Amino acid sequence: MIKMKSILRRAAALLVVLLISFGALRAYAAEAAFPDIDGHWAQSYVEALAKKGIVAGMGDGLFHPNQPVTTAQFVTMVMRCGVGIIPPTDTHWASGYIKEAYDRDIVIGNDLDTLDSPLIRRFAARIGLEALRSLWKEEDEENILAADKLEDLYSCNQCVWSVAQVFMKGIMIGMPDNLFHGDDNFTRAEACVVIMRMIDPELRVPQKIELPEEVENGIITPDEALRLSNTYQNVLLVDVRPAEAFAAGHIPNSTNIPLSDIMNNLPLTAIANTEDPIVIVYCQKGVTSLKAYEILKEAGYANVFNLGGLDDWPYEVVSTI
Repeated sequence: MIKMKSILRRAAALLVVLLISFGALRAYAAEAAFPDIDGHWAQSYVEALAKKGIVAGMGDGLFHPNQPVTTAQFVTMVMRCGVGIIPPTDTHWASGYIKEAYDRDIVIGNDLDTLDSPLIRRFAARIGLEALRSLWKEEDEENILAADKLEDLYSCNQCVWSVAQVFMKGIMIGMPDNLFHGDDNFTRAEACVVIMRMIDPELRVPQKIELPEEVENGIITPDEALRLSNTYQNVLLVDVRPAEAFAAGHIPNSTNIPLSDIMNNLPLTAIANTEDPIVIVYCQKGVTSLKAYEILKEAGYANVFNLGGLDDWPYEVVSTI
């Protein structure tokens, strides 16, 4: 009987411990889940970084995903992923991370003056790119032509390369309006998405030039030709008619290279001087352009398309006469 009572006491004690532990786990789970990210588009990214100990709530049990992230907060997240926990070196809570980032050229002097201010997107792109280079030894993308689709890419000359790089790598891919919005505040949710894409390339959405699918005789529609011309700077719209016909009327921003020149003067200087050119040829009725298309394809030009004839062009035509 005494032995049975002892066993029951131990079982009861174990049950109490389990109940306490279960309660603690539930409390931890509630804290880690951050009620304000439930259903948020960045929920999985936030929770992944929370499990890694990279991010935490704001002291009220919430994450505040749409609140601007500060420079210090973003740099701390990045450095924790790259080098681990770094204790403070002075009175600022993030001083250890900031010093390490500064020593590695991940942040610059201007960043030190705005540690507790909201970080804007183009500065986040610069910090992220420098971190990729320094912490993960990742090389830059050589071809950034697809970044031309960002209509505000050149709004900040000093930011072009870093914005183009994070865009091409699929780390920061801009907004649905084909703008990067570099001067907008960078939110805590966006920071989590960017950092997860930095450390896990499988989560990235690499960008490339969106070419039309291969079609018979390379023919593309006027709307496709306009999209390519208006989106990418490496597009060459080539009128293959004689000079007199070109002068009488042609598609705006097109270059006149008559078929005879294409046949006798390959490689073409106008095309050779363009990096990864996208060549769109057209003529009056589509017969000559088909011949030009075939010659250029046979000569090894990869991205050649046949717009057909000017007679079927529904948009503006200009004249030089």
